Amino acid sequence: MLSRRLAAQAPAWLAAAGARGAAGKAGAVAKVQAVSDDGITTTTHGQAFVGDLRSTSALEVGDNVFNHTKKWLQGNHKSPIEYIQAAAPIKVHGLVVASYGYDDPALGCPVEYINLKGTTRDNPAVCKYTGNKYYSDDWVGGGAH
Repeated sequence: MLSRRLAAQAPAWLAAAGARGAAGKAGAVAKVQAVSDDGITTTTHGQAFVGDLRSTSALEVGDNVFNHTKKWLQGNHKSPIEYIQAAAPIKVHGLVVASYGYDDPALGCPVEYINLKGTTRDNPAVCKYTGNKYYSDDWVGGGAH
């Protein structure tokens, strides 16, 4: 029964496919692009309005910024990684620190337990998720107490 319904609708599908040209061949996927008046390419219309840049992160709006990283690399602005690298290392007591990434453990990254043995202020251990740097002097002299 279902195959009869599909067969009955096939002429409409084939006519629509023929109107698309070469992309309408069997098994091919037609690329859909809609361009609004202000030049922003959208793939779905959804709840978007002309001139509303909230869904585009202000990319490709005529300022030659085509990806999110390039936005940080233009001009004399510091990139987020430069701010992280400029932060001073955090001194802790003990040989292990739990890096939550934020004061509230419910937010941020997974907990990373970092071994601080052998670290100094000049050579801290770094959290791989947040970039926070930690060091401890407790290991000097034989152990943490």
